[in-house]
Amino acid sequence: MANLFSIFNVLRITAFLLWVSPARAQQKFEREYTIKGSQIHPDALKFINESFRNVKVHWYGEESLTGTTIEAKLKSSGKQYSIEFSKGGEIHDIEILTPFKKLPDETRKRITKQLEDEFNSYKVVKTQTQWTGTKDLLKTALAKEELPDGVVVQYELIVRAKKTSLSKYYEVLFEGNGKMKSVHEIIQRNVDNLIY
Repeated sequence: MANLFSIFNVLRITAFLLWVSPARAQQKFEREYTIKGSQIHPDALKFINESFRNVKVHWYGEESLTGTTIEAKLKSSGKQYSIEFSKGGEIHDIEILTPFKKLPDETRKRITKQLEDEFNSYKVVKTQTQWTGTKDLLKTALAKEELPDGVVVQYELIVRAKKTSLSKYYEVLFEGNGKMKSVHEIIQRNVDNLIY
């Protein structure tokens, strides 16, 4: 009986490890919902208010497999921004909606080649330039519209693609030089939120 119990525990642990294996980690679940001012950390509000003037900000909570974050979406000077914070108000990154054809030529060519290798067919639905760095560096980047040393640039693409006969949405992250960093299948009821 003890052996049977041990075998059962080993099977349970093995099943759990398979469930959290890297193959499973290639999926991305997100759920966005509108939040009120009282749910936004003062540090996040301060960053937005100091970085932008006279803009309408839409605030969202975002739940994913890795936790909950807060996101500010806004338009300023003809650009669409998505700025992500921790629940504690610490800035994670700034994403700027960017037409795919406006990426640097060599970077775009490298990204295109890797997408062709990764998928049977694909269509780029959305491209964002992503900046990460310290709060002060990111604030400077927004104010001067040029990147100070220390700000890391990456590109986040949402693609509708086929690996088999079934078309799915994927989030694909590339380094600033166009090298593919990660591919995650998007598991979400409302993909439209990701396209804004």
